[in-house]
Amino acid sequence: MKKLLAVLAVPVLLLAAGIIAGDAGYWRRYVEALADGAPDRIASGVQPRVVVAGQPGAMPQASAEVESIAPEALVEASKRFAALGARALIVHRHGHRILQLFDAGTGGATELVGGELTPAVHALALAPLVDTRRVGIDAAIAAVREESAYYGASGWRNPWSAAAHRRFRLRPAPQLLVRDGGSAAQAISERVWQPLHAQDAALWGEGDQALRVDYRMVAKLDDWVRVGDVLLQQGTFDGERIASPDWIRALLAADLDTSRHPVWLERQQPWSGAEPPASRDTFWFDLGAGVRLWLVPKRGLSVLVWSASRAGARDTEIPNLFIRALTDQAPTVGGAADINQIVPGH
Repeated sequence: MKKLLAVLAVPVLLLAAGIIAGDAGYWRRYVEALADGAPDRIASGVQPRVVVAGQPGAMPQASAEVESIAPEALVEASKRFAALGARALIVHRHGHRILQLFDAGTGGATELVGGELTPAVHALALAPLVDTRRVGIDAAIAAVREESAYYGASGWRNPWSAAAHRRFRLRPAPQLLVRDGGSAAQAISERVWQPLHAQDAALWGEGDQALRVDYRMVAKLDDWVRVGDVLLQQGTFDGERIASPDWIRALLAADLDTSRHPVWLERQQPWSGAEPPASRDTFWFDLGAGVRLWLVPKRGLSVLVWSASRAGARDTEIPNLFIRALTDQAPTVGGAADINQIVPGH
């Protein structure tokens, strides 16, 4: 029996070896997805690349007091950051950086893939077509959903399945993105990346006939936060209009319970912790293992947590800390003793 199994195993191994030899990159991406590796490690292996040209500019900044955030919250967040052994914690309000904390190996220039936030770049690049009514909102949303469905298709864990091939292989760029001439990378650069004053980024691909705009885009950590801020601020960044509020509202549709979610995700990954998000309109994007960007539109607040573990990034504790620390939408915090108003039970 053992001899028979050994004989049968030989052709299977030879077949697998042939497939691997034919597309080693496919199998590398497949194994990375199974391992759920850190997004910066995945970013370092993205090849080939098509450059998306940026136009770097300074990140807008403000003090906690100017943006009506209780200073005690920053002190408390620093303690939580150390306790988590986190890699990064970034807090923005109204597009202004209020707090940034990094470990020794991480910074705003760290490159990582965008995960669930990547399709937002494609969607924002379609904004000029939608806002000038050259393309209807429904058709543009259908294009975003169709492209993103390749990444989100279930059944990809079988590497020989059609779902796996759709997820891990290149294909032609979306037609709407290149309908006005030029390349997909050029459209994203001119319509999104340069107005964001972001640094150069890269799409996974070789050209418009072999390109992905929904998966494995590589950009600086700071610039992914900029993308989140555009969604948060109804299509503007640092006073510059990138998309209309109508298009942003269409992209972040409301469920029956009025909770927002991006149209390209069938469902959001769960939150964890002792309590739900402190604001009902909170939504979030997972950029990869251990990295979550929380957005709270009605309060103009964005919080990025890069934890040493996936569970740490999903915990609502830190975003809730800042939601409750908003002195223009919560009880005024007058002194250190009032930290209990920010963090109950502190």
